[in-house]
Amino acid sequence: MAHARYVESTPVGYAALVKMFSIKAIPHYRNSFILQSGTAYSEKEGLIENHYYTAKYFQKDLQNPLHHLEFALKHDGINLEILLAVFQHLEQRSLEAYIREQPTGKQARRLWYLYEFLTGNLLDLQDADYGGSYSLLLDPEEYYTGASIRSSRHYIDDNLLGNRSFCPIIRRNPVLQEFENKDFFNVSSKIMDKYEPKIITRAINYLYFKETMSSYEIEKEKPDASRAGRFTEALKKADYMGALQKQALIELQNIIVDSRYANTDYRDFQNYIGTQARLDSYSVQIDYLSPKFEDIEGLMKGLLASLERMIASKVHPVIIAASISFGFVFIHPFEDGNGRIHRFLIHYIFARTGFVPKGSIFPVSAVILKNIAAYEALLESFSKPLLTLLYGSFEFDKQGNLQIKTETDPYYRYIDYTRFASYLFTCVEKTIQVDFEEEILYLINYDAAKKVLKGVVDMPDNKIDLFIQLVMQNQGVLSARKRESFFSELKEEEIHIMQKIVQEHMR
Repeated sequence: MAHARYVESTPVGYAALVKMFSIKAIPHYRNSFILQSGTAYSEKEGLIENHYYTAKYFQKDLQNPLHHLEFALKHDGINLEILLAVFQHLEQRSLEAYIREQPTGKQARRLWYLYEFLTGNLLDLQDADYGGSYSLLLDPEEYYTGASIRSSRHYIDDNLLGNRSFCPIIRRNPVLQEFENKDFFNVSSKIMDKYEPKIITRAINYLYFKETMSSYEIEKEKPDASRAGRFTEALKKADYMGALQKQALIELQNIIVDSRYANTDYRDFQNYIGTQARLDSYSVQIDYLSPKFEDIEGLMKGLLASLERMIASKVHPVIIAASISFGFVFIHPFEDGNGRIHRFLIHYIFARTGFVPKGSIFPVSAVILKNIAAYEALLESFSKPLLTLLYGSFEFDKQGNLQIKTETDPYYRYIDYTRFASYLFTCVEKTIQVDFEEEILYLINYDAAKKVLKGVVDMPDNKIDLFIQLVMQNQGVLSARKRESFFSELKEEEIHIMQKIVQEHMR
């Protein structure tokens, strides 16, 4: 870290382009620099990688943005948000001339395709016709990719995960590869095969309910029995939902929120997450700004189309779930219920892709709830840089309505979800290794305890259940008050023996 402060260097690639055009963008995961002297090295600052190259890596005009674009595609990877911003500043004629100079060049054709894909404008160029092979837009060794869409105009195979309106980017790395190799479906199937079907059914029924309550608790809400039941049933029916449509999302929102806040469409006002201590706009603390409501329809159409493309491309289910579920919560299309739908989408995608054994669930919300700080930090890794970019671009009008005065939808279209995928993989692993089998073992021990307790005193099942629960709630001992209220008929010796049974079986 300290070494970089004493070595003179010049930004190149995306770092140079952002500076050159004063671009406001979510920081790219890596910056590149050319050293004036010394040997190449790399370092990490928080979430950002800094790479320092020797002069031989950039021997072109530092003032020419096209040379920085070429370097970025070679070394810095794909950042659609920054590329779109650069294309909006770039003279179209200069890009056309650059491509004409090297019509068969891979980077030139990639830039050509990306320009027309992102801007929707056609360059004044004839279709490529050089008889060479098609080039992949993304390197599958470096990125998670979708099925290729061939463009004969550019001799490019578009293997992005999404589309112009919503296109997640997820980089391959050793952590994600290691998670993929663990084959969680087989792990969970083997666990289920170890136990009797009746126990599995009871455990899964409880896990559905646990997922419902955990998802609400993350939002600091306690649903009534009716709403909790409807949400649990929705989770169970995720297996049968098929392709997701806008109307299905609206119906889901109606199920999980108070009926007074049920929506009939996506929101038609600007919302945000924050707190307001007084009835004035000066006391509002904004933690997250969602996109303008005018952009919601396009973003959501793009998200749902991206979902179908990834499923058809057989992208890993956790990769799909991370990009679609977090993409949804960042778009925040409804007035209420966005967080719970966000987590529902994880289960929907896992069920639809067959990632979980049919009729079962991985209760990821329970894992999230156990370490809510990590979940909040993950969300803030996007929301905080976004707020920094938008500072000074929003205000409250006289009626207290939030107004955003700049274009924002590119920030939500092209997010890098790599760290979100790592997080979700971690949740899935903990769910299977802890919650899933732990619940099965709990029920086995519970049943064994009940059987032995009945041998001591042949009580009704509901009384035995109550005894176990009260003893467990009080550190393995039945309190004098509870004994007097519910078990006054039992002898002291019977209480002592029964407490010991619960302690031994339920520890």
